[in-house]
Amino acid sequence: MNHLYFEYNDVDRRFFEERLEPWLPEYIFDAHRHVQLPEHLDDAEAPFARGAFPDGIAGPESVEMARLGYEIMFPGRNVEMLAFGSPQSNCDCVANNAYVSDEFAGTGSVGLALVRPDWEPQVLLRELRRPAIIGVKPYERLIPGFEGGDASIFDLMPHFQLEILDELGAWLTLHLPRKERLADRENVLEIAELRARYPRVVLVIAHLGRTYAGRYAREGFPALAEDPGILFDNSAVLNPAVQALSLDRFGPERIMWASDHPIFYMRGRRRWEGDRYINLTSGDYAWNTDRQPPQVEATYALSLYEQMAACIDTIFALGYGEAEIEAVFRTNARTKIAEVLARKEAW
Repeated sequence: MNHLYFEYNDVDRRFFEERLEPWLPEYIFDAHRHVQLPEHLDDAEAPFARGAFPDGIAGPESVEMARLGYEIMFPGRNVEMLAFGSPQSNCDCVANNAYVSDEFAGTGSVGLALVRPDWEPQVLLRELRRPAIIGVKPYERLIPGFEGGDASIFDLMPHFQLEILDELGAWLTLHLPRKERLADRENVLEIAELRARYPRVVLVIAHLGRTYAGRYAREGFPALAEDPGILFDNSAVLNPAVQALSLDRFGPERIMWASDHPIFYMRGRRRWEGDRYINLTSGDYAWNTDRQPPQVEATYALSLYEQMAACIDTIFALGYGEAEIEAVFRTNARTKIAEVLARKEAW
């Protein structure tokens, strides 16, 4: 079996058998990944330019290709997902949402609607009422005319839209704006305001608040620790120290495993220097300038495997066990999604 964006090799196979196979439950759930078709992007409009990473790793990935990726990477496991389009500024969000809804209706997977902050209430409600859609995924790049810089949470998710989510009890996966992430006091204050004003919103902070390096976690986690209604996905977080701090501060019941695929189809590891993370990868990407000797790069497994192993190892290191692995890798997400689906019947 071949996948569009990666080749599975013996290094991956050994890593899975030794580090993941003994512990992963039979059913796992990916709480944050992207699916999209090429035609959902307007080639006539240049998308907002991101930083160098993750350019070149992967392009749009269909649901069919996503399921193939799971089949290759997780033999013997049944994998479902919470997925949404890639929030590029030139995305046809409505078409992408319709695609996610059509593909997931009647399956074990569910979707979030990409949402633009200038959408009127009736447009947001129409998107939320699509089958298998349980909430939204806003993003700063979907702000009209966004040119970079810091934005408020309420710029990308305005209050009138939050009022609708709160009334419905819908899901919100929030990618924090501002370059300081959870270390930015304004982000922390706005999360607190969101929770106080819209308590029925199922709030999931993506990427553990984008705490890819330790300082952001050390400075940001304490302020969120006392509110059990704030949940997290750990997508794209490879740092074992951050994984450990999140489990210690929030407990395994508030964290959901997630991949952020197709970004992590690359293979390699990360190194941290202060607030900066460095991707060490064998991929021939334009931004990959931190190359290691060929004999070192030949030992790289899939980066997602490294993330999953860091999570599992940390769970055991903190004295937890297989029940907590089951919670993080499946039941936390499944339980909360079931609650939203029950409410969706009245939307």
